[in-house]
Amino acid sequence: TMARTDRQEVALLRILIATGERALEAFQASDNPLDADFVEELERIIARSREELAALTEPMTEST
Repeated sequence: TMARTDRQEVALLRILIATGERALEAFQASDNPLDADFVEELERIIARSREELAALTEPMTEST
């Protein structure tokens, strides 16, 4: 298997964050009742992904 580079991980995290945010928006905009546990888990995933993205991009911005 091919090892992921930091650049690939940053791209994947950005996709995950955007997808999670759009999913939350869609669930909130729908008339269907929200699954509170699912929404809470999705919010945790987004927050964790943001933290990982910040940790990966911080060294990149410091070195440039």
